[in-house]
Amino acid sequence: MTYRASKKARKLWSERSHAAKERKRLAQAIEPLPLLEDDHITIEVRRKLTGEVALFELLPGNRSDNYSVYCNNKHLGVMGITKVCAGIRKALPRICPYI
Repeated sequence: MTYRASKKARKLWSERSHAAKERKRLAQAIEPLPLLEDDHITIEVRRKLTGEVALFELLPGNRSDNYSVYCNNKHLGVMGITKVCAGIRKALPRICPYI
C-alpha cells in the first residue's frame, strides 16, 4: 500500500516550499542598474567610393528602450535600436565580392 498525504499535509508542504523560495530570493543581493552617463549614440556611415556620409544620432526617446532618431539633422521618428539597425542594413548596398 502506498503512502498518500492528506490535503492539509500537501498544502502545508506547498506553503513551506513557497516560503523557503521567497526567503532565498530575498536573501540574494540585488545589484542596482548602472547609471547611463552618456545616452547619446552617434553612428556614422561613410561610403569611400562616393564620399557620401550619413550621420545617425540617437537621442533618448519616450521610453527606456526607444530613441529619437535623426539622420543628417532630419528627424526620422522614435524607434528602437533593432529597427534603426535594420534600416541601416537595408540602406547599404549589397556588393558582390566576386566582381
